[in-house]
Amino acid sequence: MSDINKVLIIGRLTRDIEIKTTNNGGFVGKFSLASNRKEKSGDTWTEKPGFFDCVVFGKSAEILKQYTRKGSKLCVEGSLRWSSWEGSDGKKQSKVEIHVEGFQFLDAKPQGEQASEPQSAATFGGMVDEDIPF
Repeated sequence: MSDINKVLIIGRLTRDIEIKTTNNGGFVGKFSLASNRKEKSGDTWTEKPGFFDCVVFGKSAEILKQYTRKGSKLCVEGSLRWSSWEGSDGKKQSKVEIHVEGFQFLDAKPQGEQASEPQSAATFGGMVDEDIPF
């Protein structure tokens, strides 16, 4: 059996998406999602937040920048990527990020507003909403 590296997470943006242009004219967007999990302590359940750094590329980065802001609710699909480097203090550092491959907007549209996001914005693994049989 081959290895699987797949992540699906629902959360809210902790800040607006930051976009940079690459040397070849492409786009890279970075953002963080906060997602709560339930944890039991004795007889009491509490919600504990988790914070996840995400990276998105190309047209998807532009779409997310245009149609989201801090607090927007998203479902993100992607894979985990680990990187390491040596800090300015000489110590080795590392981090894990979610490389976004698909996303779905989850915020309700305000009443009376027309849908403004493109149909292709809600994608999972290259499939648009119309491709999903349910």
